[in-house]
Amino acid sequence: MPMLEHLFENNRAWAEGIRQQDPDFFLKLSQQQFPKYLWIGCSDSRVPANQIVGVLPGELFVHRNVANLVVHTDLNCLSVMQFAVDILRVNHIIVCGHYGCSGVQAALRQERIGLSDNWLRHIQDVRQKHEKCLASAGGDSEAGMRLCELNV
Repeated sequence: MPMLEHLFENNRAWAEGIRQQDPDFFLKLSQQQFPKYLWIGCSDSRVPANQIVGVLPGELFVHRNVANLVVHTDLNCLSVMQFAVDILRVNHIIVCGHYGCSGVQAALRQERIGLSDNWLRHIQDVRQKHEKCLASAGGDSEAGMRLCELNV
């Protein structure tokens, strides 16, 4: 447990800072959420949804997975979308990709990485469909950025 203590300390400090700004923030947050947006993004730790768009907890309904995929057979993602639209009544759905995505890079290089290969197969399909476009990209770095864009 000691190795996680700094996370608990950070959380206490964050919560105290929020309480100083708005003493009722957590009480209001616990009552109900009213997000206007569903954010579908990558699980990558460098892409923290709330922080990069500058909103507080409760303002985004968030679903994350490797490489921000929306797949028609993914019951988890489909359930999130249905809940967001039908129950929470979000106004917008955002699919947010990012450059330097490890999942996209693995698909581009056709790397075998284990169980995730099944998931990344969907990006492999995008790669194959746009093979000529990616081949003319001018190097792996540019092709990787282009595939990140095509994946969204």
